[in-house]
Amino acid sequence: MNGISIGPLAFDTERFAFIVAAIVFLSVFHVVTIPQARRGIDLRRWAFPASLSWLVAARAGFVVQHWAVFSEHPLDILKLWQGGVSVAAGFLGLAALSVFLIVRRESVVAPLMGAAFVGWLAGEAVLRAQSDGPLAMLPETAFPSMAGEPVRLDARDGTPLVLNLWATWCPPCRREMPMMMDVAERIEGADLIFANQGETDQQIAQFLEILALGGDNISLDPTSSLMTRFNAVGLPTTLFFDASGTLRDVHFGEISRAELMSQIATLRDAPPQTDAGPASQPIN
Repeated sequence: MNGISIGPLAFDTERFAFIVAAIVFLSVFHVVTIPQARRGIDLRRWAFPASLSWLVAARAGFVVQHWAVFSEHPLDILKLWQGGVSVAAGFLGLAALSVFLIVRRESVVAPLMGAAFVGWLAGEAVLRAQSDGPLAMLPETAFPSMAGEPVRLDARDGTPLVLNLWATWCPPCRREMPMMMDVAERIEGADLIFANQGETDQQIAQFLEILALGGDNISLDPTSSLMTRFNAVGLPTTLFFDASGTLRDVHFGEISRAELMSQIATLRDAPPQTDAGPASQPIN
């Protein structure tokens, strides 16, 4: 499962887990502080500072982990909509706030940390709720490309593949495309292919001309067969295959440069899979 669809809304699984964790945290904190609220003690005023402390620390931890990328593109630090947090660093931030509250002799630490723990469990439950399914392999079909030569995605020849499913009408696709193409030109040891879903070469060419982008890495999937094959709930969807063509990870929604570079580094370091072993990523 690379995403969760609720009616017309689609969420990346990790982002949905974060939303669930936040809702559970606030709900549990509200419930456990009912006795104090009835006695006129306002502990709930600490819900927002606690949430902010966790978020700032979690983002800071992620930035530190990927500083080599963020140091070259510092404005990317502010792009929270792309995701990227360190859960462990977030809890360190919450712990720092708890120390401050203990010094102030606030009685909110226990309900605050308890609610945070329950929220974390809820988020983990969402992430682990993926049931095993049949492994979806790269198709043997040859897809037409903007460069002229057909593209065989399964022809790995020992090189990992990053496959981005996109369309010109998709705003997140349009935002991430220049960055991803820049990475495609600079990166070594992995192939990046951008498989357009359901559009004509004229539409794609017009889009590339507007953004002054090249079309060397762009293939055409006019029937959106790849979305069906990999159960993509929306666009953009980025799939990461190791050198043997085994699906290792899936990212739904706009991806950050740091996450993309991190995933590529993981692919290059991963030993090739000769069968659908434990490291394989199922498609549900």
